[in-house]
Amino acid sequence: MITPFNRAELLITYDLNRLSQARAALAGAGVDYTYRFKDLASPAIGDTRGRSGTLGMSQEARVEYKLYVRRQDLEWAQAVIQGV
Repeated sequence: MITPFNRAELLITYDLNRLSQARAALAGAGVDYTYRFKDLASPAIGDTRGRSGTLGMSQEARVEYKLYVRRQDLEWAQAVIQGV
């Protein structure tokens, strides 16, 4: 089980295809992973985005995806997604 206390950040991307390729490679190698995503265009509490809008924001970089693995599996996971 991956928790915030034993995880390491493997990949940050704004490309859903890149995330899917990395997830497929990790699953094929038997590496346990989890991911989170954040819509950077949606307003959050205490954030100025709600007032200023998204003018000038790249639509390709609208959603940020973060892929996590166990800290002890980080080097192995990096090797797995290296060729992807």
